[in-house]
Amino acid sequence: MKNLLLFLLVIFGITSCSKDSLDQMPDPKNQPEKSEIKISVTYLHWTDQCDYSCGNSGEQSLSSIANANVVLYSGERSDSDVLSTPLMNIKTNTEGTALIENIEPATYTIYVDTPLGKKARIVTTQLHRRSYIDFSF
Repeated sequence: MKNLLLFLLVIFGITSCSKDSLDQMPDPKNQPEKSEIKISVTYLHWTDQCDYSCGNSGEQSLSSIANANVVLYSGERSDSDVLSTPLMNIKTNTEGTALIENIEPATYTIYVDTPLGKKARIVTTQLHRRSYIDFSF
């Protein structure tokens, strides 16, 4: 009886493992060679369907910001720091995204400058992984 109970506990333990713990590692061909950071720049857009004559019946939508200036610095920076030469300076595409590829795993500060303002984020990247950062204005 004890053996049957032990057997059932083992079977239950094996079958209760989560799917994630049983998944194989991602395909190495799709992994970044070093590290990557994917940046998305958006803003909330409010539309009033009846030109302010029918109350608050408008809708919010998320719109992308194309051609936003994205600047990558090494290490943690703040606005009060004297900024050194950036590692990279790129612009977002028509979908409001930018991809920084083939960088060493480290801590970086990313500044995004748009017509709606400027924001900064600090990210620490990992080897063979893509980090995702969303900037919303």
